[in-house]
Amino acid sequence: MSRLSWLLVALLLSGCGGFLTKEGGSTTRFSFLNTYEAALGDYNQGRIMTSRARILAMDKTREDYPQALKLLKQKVEPARLRLVKHYNAKARAAEKAGKWSQAIEFYQQAADHSTRPKSLKKKRDSMELKMRQERMDRLLAQRRIEDSALLAWPEAYEPPKGVSPKDAAFERAREHAQEMIEDRASLAYREARRYMGREQPEIAYVEAESYLRLEPDSDRGKVLMGEIKSAMPKGIHIAPVRAARSKAGKLSKRSTLPKSVTLKQVKALIDKGEWIKAKKFALVYRREGGKDAERLLKQIQSSIEKEAAALFAKGSLEFRREHLGKAVQYWERAVALMPENIEYVDALRRARQLQERLQILRSETGSGDAPKQGK
Repeated sequence: MSRLSWLLVALLLSGCGGFLTKEGGSTTRFSFLNTYEAALGDYNQGRIMTSRARILAMDKTREDYPQALKLLKQKVEPARLRLVKHYNAKARAAEKAGKWSQAIEFYQQAADHSTRPKSLKKKRDSMELKMRQERMDRLLAQRRIEDSALLAWPEAYEPPKGVSPKDAAFERAREHAQEMIEDRASLAYREARRYMGREQPEIAYVEAESYLRLEPDSDRGKVLMGEIKSAMPKGIHIAPVRAARSKAGKLSKRSTLPKSVTLKQVKALIDKGEWIKAKKFALVYRREGGKDAERLLKQIQSSIEKEAAALFAKGSLEFRREHLGKAVQYWERAVALMPENIEYVDALRRARQLQERLQILRSETGSGDAPKQGK
């Protein structure tokens, strides 16, 4: 067998015989090919746990193993402990302030850098339960208010004194209100099923309760509600109607848009490359029955997707070049254009976490030995 063939076999064996580790959403395979230089590179890029795992997976007979062990003891482990302490402190502060989503993220970061993450993961799970409860309470309170108003509409269209009880205008208004109730009920049932498929039974409950409020005699609604209650996580409580009403929050204000939009205005925004604003204006233009509005919206959406993809690709290139700051800038612009794209959002989230991690280590060490941050 030639030397090239032996090398290929060795690479295959290294791929099969190693083990996997994850950090920041990416997966790294470790094998006997790990080196001090690779571990140092990971450390310098803020991949502390990856660097640690590489060193622990190294062949102890390698010449560079003592150097790698020194790196582990003098830099990697102290950095890991600083990160655990930092994220744990931020998580506790977020928890104290009732900012559950932030606490979840910080406890997860602390757990990711801990060698004994069980208690930290338990805290993260506790924060997630609190966040889910808060989300459910607010949505449930708001939906109860909306449904109460909706159910009152048909009764509001009773002909006044002096008008025929079968007045066509009042009859049609009452029928229209009833149609809205039926449409809302149908949507609520579909949404409840959708949230059950996404394993969010507490949100499915909001929709199912609404459906049964609007369609109280529905057998399928009762069956669905039984499924939801069986799937409800322990610790999630359903707020009584009166308690929920008092918690209803105000709806956020919509961004101000012109009441009337012309085709010329939309095209001017397209020419400037202001895609988000162009899309908002085009939606107003369509609402007014503007000519070729659908075609215009498709054109804008296509341009948004192309530009977002190009920005994401540029960010990916900068990330591979270890220019983290530039990667974040490109990915921020991509997410601003397409916030619904999970790939873009996840890449930006992981890059920001890595960027923050590097800043923490640099600020807390205050020395030239701290990990290096990309440009």
